[in-house]
Amino acid sequence: MIADIRRLLDTRPFEPFTIVTSSGQRYFVASHEHAFINPRQTRLVVSFDDDSQVSLSALHIVAVEQNTPAV
Repeated sequence: MIADIRRLLDTRPFEPFTIVTSSGQRYFVASHEHAFINPRQTRLVVSFDDDSQVSLSALHIVAVEQNTPAV
């Protein structure tokens, strides 16, 4: 799953996506600057515009949903 997230973060032009965890929590990634994968690829940090952030274990990421613009 981390490889998929890395690919999405590197895509230009960037397309926002949502991370879904094993607990059902959902985290919106608004831009490539809003997420960071640690060097060992075991954690993903998602930052939000309110200066908060969450650190997710790669083991608990169960899905990545690409967001499509509302019509």
